[in-house]
Amino acid sequence: MKLSILKTVFFESLNRLCTLIIVLLVSRNFSVSTYGYFSLFITITSIGQTVIDFGSQNFGVKELIKLKEITDLKKMVTTVSTFRFIGFIVWVLFSIVYSFFIEDSLTFATLLIIWGVIYLYYCDWILKGVGKISSQALINLTTNGAALLVLYLLIWKKTDLTNSYIISLAKIGPLLAAAIISGFFLKWFTKSNLVLVGIKKTWPKSQFNETMLFTTGSFCARAYNSIGLILVGFLLDKTTLGMISYAFTFYNIFSMGRAILITSVYPYFCKLERKKALKLSMFLNLGATLCFVLFLIVYLNYSAEIIHIIVPKTTAISEVVRFNFNVGVALIGVVCMSFFTITFLQAFEGGGIFNRLTIYGLVIVLVLNLLGYFLGYLKYSSIASLLAAEFLIALYSYYYIFKKTNNEGISK
Repeated sequence: MKLSILKTVFFESLNRLCTLIIVLLVSRNFSVSTYGYFSLFITITSIGQTVIDFGSQNFGVKELIKLKEITDLKKMVTTVSTFRFIGFIVWVLFSIVYSFFIEDSLTFATLLIIWGVIYLYYCDWILKGVGKISSQALINLTTNGAALLVLYLLIWKKTDLTNSYIISLAKIGPLLAAAIISGFFLKWFTKSNLVLVGIKKTWPKSQFNETMLFTTGSFCARAYNSIGLILVGFLLDKTTLGMISYAFTFYNIFSMGRAILITSVYPYFCKLERKKALKLSMFLNLGATLCFVLFLIVYLNYSAEIIHIIVPKTTAISEVVRFNFNVGVALIGVVCMSFFTITFLQAFEGGGIFNRLTIYGLVIVLVLNLLGYFLGYLKYSSIASLLAAEFLIALYSYYYIFKKTNNEGISK
């Protein structure tokens, strides 16, 4: 079990590194507007994953783990695949409507829908449910690594690449390859076809309600992290979008490491009793905060050099870019101070409080960004609103945890 977790973390770390290098290659070798277009596609499809998943990554995996017989597996896969199909229909409608407001609307909508079709039949959640999560991580690493190599060679040869070609090569191509390889691997492992299954007309209401709970929380969590960038892509020009995307990329680099660390620690949280897990989360939060202080000292002395890791050196650091980077640093600090608080809540308080916090975050970010747009400050409010949301969520999560802890102590 421990070996499997270590393998998964190792492969997933390398996979995220490949994704990061792809993003950096695009940001440093193409125009600001091209990078903005590419970044917008990544941001929207990250939310699309939650919509199409429709609880399969949580509810589906949890239910499949319990099953051994292939007949039972097929029944559960059919039920969850039905939920995913509902999510896909929602995704298609959203892609068409949103793309009306984007330059090259027909091309952008087509790319989003093609990505959605591939992701609908992407069986990573089934492989996780049958205990092959490390195999899926290796498949993702292989396909993303191949895409990274091809993109690097084309850039090295100074090939003129269009926006749609970059997206197809860097995002759609690797997903298609991973979907095909995963499908064949799953068929070989289970000796059955679990990918192309039928759609059920009816399903248990309790299962649908549970998937909605998971989907709502995951959607709000992704949405409030991305809504600022999506609104910029919808309301402003692509050059401004590109400048803001640089800062979001900077923050997402940190988020990748955070996600890997939380994934590896979460199973141990679930095994501990509540008080020990709370002490561990506070200790880890303190450690993360101290690491941030060290980083802050470096950033204050070498901010231009750090910014130019993402922004091409030939591109001047504008006021918008510098402001958003500085806010991004403050955002990292706030997140570090509550690094494992949300993880603790998910492990011991269930999905209800997590959903509540993500809904709070989505409302805060949406209101502040709309206010920023009407006042003419959307290019500044997109990431600043995320800072405000994370700060208020961190305060509330601490308040909730220690209020409950004190009440439990009094009741005893």
